Amino acid sequence: MLKAVIIGIFLTLIGCSIFPSFSVEKAKIIRVSDGDTIVVENLHSYQKEKVRIWGIDTPEKFESKKLYREVKKCHTTPERIKYLGILASKHAHLYLYEGEEVKLEKIGKGYYGRIIGKIYLPDGKDYGFLMVKDGYACVYWRNTSPQYKKAMEEAKEEKRGLWKVDYELMKCLCY
Repeated sequence: MLKAVIIGIFLTLIGCSIFPSFSVEKAKIIRVSDGDTIVVENLHSYQKEKVRIWGIDTPEKFESKKLYREVKKCHTTPERIKYLGILASKHAHLYLYEGEEVKLEKIGKGYYGRIIGKIYLPDGKDYGFLMVKDGYACVYWRNTSPQYKKAMEEAKEEKRGLWKVDYELMKCLCY
């Protein structure tokens, strides 16, 4: 019995280093950069933080290397992809309001130093999931959940959001 208690205490003490610990903090929306990136003020540290939304990818609306990789991959123009990116950003504003308090679940740091995280709206809904479900975001295949994948398949089948606007381009961008 004592051995089990000691092992339990030991595992509790080192648990943080074995299992990832995600922190959920209150944040205030400062701005939506695009459909999958926002800037918030962390209401715990009062620091401004750029957050890349976990599990989703929206079409590019800014000039970038990624935009031109997608142009080449999908045999299209930058303007077509940017148009979808602008629509995704506009849709994001249906959920995210400047000054609104949300919950930020920090999952990690991305390649460009941005926080990777989930945003939970005041009603508790997962913003990233809603963007995929509504058809305005693709799943980010490296980091996603079966729930997100199912939502994207349903949005595709029902031609919701960007899938209705340009089905073939979305198919290329999402797969």
